[in-house]
Amino acid sequence: MGWSDLLKDKSSLATAVNLVGDRWSLLLLSGCFFGICRFNQFESFLGINRNLLSSRLDKLVESGLLVRHLYNENPKRYEYQLTDISRELRPIITGLATWGERNFTKEDAPFAIVHKDCEHKIDVVIHCAECGTHVGNDDIATKINPGAGPEAIRLFENMSATAKITD
Repeated sequence: MGWSDLLKDKSSLATAVNLVGDRWSLLLLSGCFFGICRFNQFESFLGINRNLLSSRLDKLVESGLLVRHLYNENPKRYEYQLTDISRELRPIITGLATWGERNFTKEDAPFAIVHKDCEHKIDVVIHCAECGTHVGNDDIATKINPGAGPEAIRLFENMSATAKITD
């Protein structure tokens, strides 16, 4: 199963990675959470090439992760604002950043993500949407959804068989 098959079969992870899986998209969204919202601000904050910045912003707008608002008529200038679905990414981006700091950058990271009220570092946790129980790594499983197509079922069965062999 190739990348296009994963997208065609609506793999949740492949779809998400396709939208925000490159470094610039995640950093642009992170910048929005930080309060950066204008093209020139993104350009100076990230040091990103203008053409690349423009294409990434367009992709985020087209996918509904950002909304473009006109703030200057002549010349036309836009601000990029977060949408509800992009706000849902904040824990994911926070989790990636805290994981990176904990395991790689340590105290050398230029920024720390902290709780506004007490200013201590944040820890991202997973909980069950139904019962609210904290879910650890060993408590997570993957299951096939009822509407999965034959390719996805075959892939799932192959992955399951491989996992049993290596356990």
